[in-house]
Amino acid sequence: MIGTMSAARSITATALAFTALATVAGTLQVTITGADGKPAADTVVLVQPSAPSPVQPPAEPVVIGQKDIRFQPYVSVVQVGGTVRFVNRDTFDHHVRSQAGGPLGSVPPAKEFEFRLARARGGVETSADLKLDVPGTVLLGCHLHNSMRGHLYVSSSPWYAVTDDKGRAKIDGVPDGAAEVRLWHPDQLVDQPLLKVQVAGTASADSRLNFTPRKRPPPVRKGEYDF
Repeated sequence: MIGTMSAARSITATALAFTALATVAGTLQVTITGADGKPAADTVVLVQPSAPSPVQPPAEPVVIGQKDIRFQPYVSVVQVGGTVRFVNRDTFDHHVRSQAGGPLGSVPPAKEFEFRLARARGGVETSADLKLDVPGTVLLGCHLHNSMRGHLYVSSSPWYAVTDDKGRAKIDGVPDGAAEVRLWHPDQLVDQPLLKVQVAGTASADSRLNFTPRKRPPPVRKGEYDF
């Protein structure tokens, strides 16, 4: 009986140790440049560990604002099964629609949708929630203001980030071990090469896009769409 209990404790301890090792996570810091060597902002960085564990999408929605005739942020990422909340923060009506993206509109949107958002009044913003259940990309547009463009990436991986204006992205909670990093940018014409990394504690990696991203157009002049 004593031997059986001892063996059971040994098995339990081994299982707990294995679980602890399996859940060890680190941080990956990535710096992305364009083909010209300059920082590449608005690049989606997706990490796929070799031994991923299931992660539920966040309960809180990803917020995409409409402010100053722009989608803010310009590039957003939501996990498959997650929700996006579109918020109109301008004092005039907006429209939200999905469009095909990629070269010459050759990539269909991950989800078709179209709706109108009334203007913000008295500090009260109007919003609409949308659940995304298929991976892919969506080019965002507005029927009322043709200059408005935004991009939404629906990710099958829960480990993702978008690079800042210095081309940097930081992704926490990545399981330790080997992983692949996939990059996506709204201006790309072909897929970017996969990046192999080893995550342990805090890891870093650099990569260069196979093209030079275009400069974003300047904001619309103040008052151009005021009514």
